Amino acid sequence: MKNDIQRYVVADTCTEAPGIVTLSLTQNDNTVPSCAPGQFINVFFPETKTPEGKAYSISSAPNKKTLSITVRGIGEFSNRLCAMGPGDTVRASLPYGFFRPEREDSDVVMLAAGIGITPFRSIIHTAAQYRSKRRMTLLHTVRTAPDAIFRKEFETLRRQFPGLALSYFVTRQTETPSYATPRRMNADDVLPHIGTMANTEFLLCGSIPFTRDMWRALKQKGIPADAIYTEAFFSH
Repeated sequence: MKNDIQRYVVADTCTEAPGIVTLSLTQNDNTVPSCAPGQFINVFFPETKTPEGKAYSISSAPNKKTLSITVRGIGEFSNRLCAMGPGDTVRASLPYGFFRPEREDSDVVMLAAGIGITPFRSIIHTAAQYRSKRRMTLLHTVRTAPDAIFRKEFETLRRQFPGLALSYFVTRQTETPSYATPRRMNADDVLPHIGTMANTEFLLCGSIPFTRDMWRALKQKGIPADAIYTEAFFSH
């Protein structure tokens, strides 16, 4: 992977919520490498205590003029990225990984916790761009309403992409917005969104405890393990 290290330039930044920033990147020649929905790049700061780098999901859809990562400022790596501005440079790999539906015609249920929403933005935008006929459901659990980044964007996409359904859960806010449920997500919340079990794929992304617990809970509900794909992250 280190043979594929590129020097990216920050073209733009956007604060999505307090402590959460999207960085739009290009290569030195103002191009972006080809990528697929659900992939990631490995970011390198060789002078830090983590020379092997840290992985960040790509939050932009393929075929965009910039490649975006969306970062929550927790820890040395992420805080450093969040502090960057246009014109700054960062060393990172080409896109890697496979975290997306394996079949073209399946229904897709996506479960995200917090910043784990990032790869699903790429997946949803891609489905909308190609006018996919598949059913896609996103369930996003967050601590507070502002943490539900991309919500308004997804609401707009839902009007263009009738197959998209959205469901939100807020766990640490006294007054919960009308669009959200005031508790943690659980496996029972997923079951109503399953059409045909044999034709549904499940994607889980969030912290290690979230992905582990949801995977186990879905299995207990009778969902086969080979239909559940997970991507877990550490605090950066």
